[in-house]
Amino acid sequence: MPLRLPRHQDLGTPVIRTDFTDPQGWERLERALETPVAIDEVPDSADHYDRAVHYVTTLSDEKFRGVRAADVLAAAPPEHTLPYGHLYLADAETFASDDLPLLGIDLDPDLEPFAGERAKPFRIPALHVASVEANVSIANLFFCEFHGFTWDTSPVYVAAPGSAAYEEFRQMDQHEE
Repeated sequence: MPLRLPRHQDLGTPVIRTDFTDPQGWERLERALETPVAIDEVPDSADHYDRAVHYVTTLSDEKFRGVRAADVLAAAPPEHTLPYGHLYLADAETFASDDLPLLGIDLDPDLEPFAGERAKPFRIPALHVASVEANVSIANLFFCEFHGFTWDTSPVYVAAPGSAAYEEFRQMDQHEE
């Protein structure tokens, strides 16, 4: 059966779980995507932090078990009508590493610097997804421009549990429930 990618209009960028052998790894990934992060060392206030969950939707469905980048690219031809231009796979390689590197897959082939071609799939540590998505959402950068980015030289600052920023986000989450 061919892969059918999600098409919900209100869906954030999908983070699709393709490996189901590490339930604790999936829980770690979900926590990482919920973690308030900043790209600059800033005051401990929620307005300086962001979370990937504001931009992405996690999908943990057995129908995606074993899906690979090639499957995704085949399911989203260049003329696709999906409501997103890229997505992430959470595979065995994601869960095997402490920084939980998701496999980012570009679905739009006509953007610079890869005009006419899609950027090859590349890894993005989970704590950097919020920054990527924030930049893409305001058209500051195209997703493909993160290809080749050196993540280990780009610090990310985490709002630690108990910090003022962390508590502000926790309180916001309680009000949303």
